[in-house]
Amino acid sequence: MLFSERNGYIESLKNLEYDEISDALRNSLWNEIFEWVQDKPKKDFFVNLWKDYYKKPIDKIPYSYHDSMEGYESAWRVVRENFFKSDWHKVYDLLEFLFLMDRFTDLEKRVGRTLVKELTAYRIINKQFIQITDSIEVDAISESIKQTGQFSTVKNHIESALKLLSNRENPDYRNSIKESISAVEAMAKIITNQPNATLGDALKVLESKHSLHRALKNGYASLYGYANDSSGIRHALMEEPNLTQADAKYFLISCSSFVNYLKTAM
Repeated sequence: MLFSERNGYIESLKNLEYDEISDALRNSLWNEIFEWVQDKPKKDFFVNLWKDYYKKPIDKIPYSYHDSMEGYESAWRVVRENFFKSDWHKVYDLLEFLFLMDRFTDLEKRVGRTLVKELTAYRIINKQFIQITDSIEVDAISESIKQTGQFSTVKNHIESALKLLSNRENPDYRNSIKESISAVEAMAKIITNQPNATLGDALKVLESKHSLHRALKNGYASLYGYANDSSGIRHALMEEPNLTQADAKYFLISCSSFVNYLKTAM
């Protein structure tokens, strides 16, 4: 951060808004895309973009043997125009699509550094933008989705919670919370070797046989407001009509942290 930004002469904190992108940030993100695409096979890049992102006929991709970019200069101008005219959330949509094409995660790393440098409200986790700015929170979620083998179900729940929360056009906070809680339940079942247990039962076993502190057990039991029924876990908060992004974010972070704790401490 330079002098003008540190001392308030430039509105650097504008990027912390969740529903907009400053011109400086949009330019910086475009520069990362521009540099990244230089080493990519142009035909594959534009065909994938037209076919799977723009959903347009690939035989209508602008092409000229006399242009630069291996003949795709006209197509590149279309991409550029769409990028700079699109709504802020469409910029992130495009980047998430490109992350899927980025085999070596080079673009993801470039964009991740830009988000930090520009003080944005977003970070990248598992190739998705998420409204989290604290590095500790990011680390907790990232660690929880590294689960493999017998813990793969835990990973799947956290990934689903993250996806539902980070959907900028149609976020599903209720089911994001459900998936976060289900991740804890799945981990508790694995640790206690009780696949049919409810979260409440599993927490009791963790306390009695795995040295889970009673205060911690009671805290999570109260937090999740569990009750047994035919479908397993039921959360009292799920009945609330006005769940928010903050609610879903809190449960994702806290559940990720508890999952990580259970795996290392039990």
